[in-house]
Amino acid sequence: MKNKWVRVGILVLLCLFAAGTIFMVRPSLRTKGFFVFSRAWHSHWPLARGAHLADRLAPIFEPFVPVWVHVEPGVTMLLDPYDVVSRYILRFGEWEPKTWHALEQHVPAGGTFVDVGAHLGWYSLKAAKVVGPKGRVIAVEPNHETLLRLRDNIRASGASAVIVVAPVACSDSETTLTFYAAHRSNTGASSLSSANASGVGPIAASYQVRTRRLDDIVREAGVTRVDAVKIDVEGAEFLVLKGAVETLDRYRPVVSVELTDPTLKSMGSSAEEVMAFMRAHGYAPTQHAEWNVVFVPVAAP
Repeated sequence: MKNKWVRVGILVLLCLFAAGTIFMVRPSLRTKGFFVFSRAWHSHWPLARGAHLADRLAPIFEPFVPVWVHVEPGVTMLLDPYDVVSRYILRFGEWEPKTWHALEQHVPAGGTFVDVGAHLGWYSLKAAKVVGPKGRVIAVEPNHETLLRLRDNIRASGASAVIVVAPVACSDSETTLTFYAAHRSNTGASSLSSANASGVGPIAASYQVRTRRLDDIVREAGVTRVDAVKIDVEGAEFLVLKGAVETLDRYRPVVSVELTDPTLKSMGSSAEEVMAFMRAHGYAPTQHAEWNVVFVPVAAP
């Protein structure tokens, strides 16, 4: 009990200190100060009551601005507090930890990781640390504005020699399609489907993007192995898989696929169809983590 109240006292002092940052002139310091305070509060507050006080104080600190954050060794990112993925990383220092842990176990030093729908690069940067200088990460991302941040994050993290960026959308054929950039509140919802991209607010932009088969991207990267693939493309997951048959059958990587029926159905497929496709290629689902299903090879294709 004594330790509990000591922690309460320390957090109250932290709260007062954080409140002082409100008067800081630089918005970046105010933004960082709030999220340092918020993370400490959620990590250490020992009582049921008051657990969400830090969140309720957020409007006092606003407006926030995008800030550069050294999240962990080898991962430095420009994070926008008003974008859901960035905000989560600012608050908790991670993103989809269960999915990443499931994939990481299968990616050795010197291996190859493929990140389809790389977004800001969380998975790509984490994988670059694991595969090391002799490995390769292929990051696929078609969103024009997100691509700029992805490349900046790669440079800031010192991973340019390991990560190769493919500025295209993956599909089952080489063509041109309309891409819809989602609202700032969730840029990760950007999609080849206008319905999916507009689910979080007005579409920010739409434009034509080149689509390519993942098989062709992997072949041109010159890799001799593919150990793990992460696919999160807001409804186009089945199209990606159909364009990755050679990669699946030849290299037998572990594959994480985001499976949400509403987004898949807007692109003409379903979670059941994806499951059947993976079974037909000798894969079985082993773990449901966050919004993703992790498949491992269990038989010959």
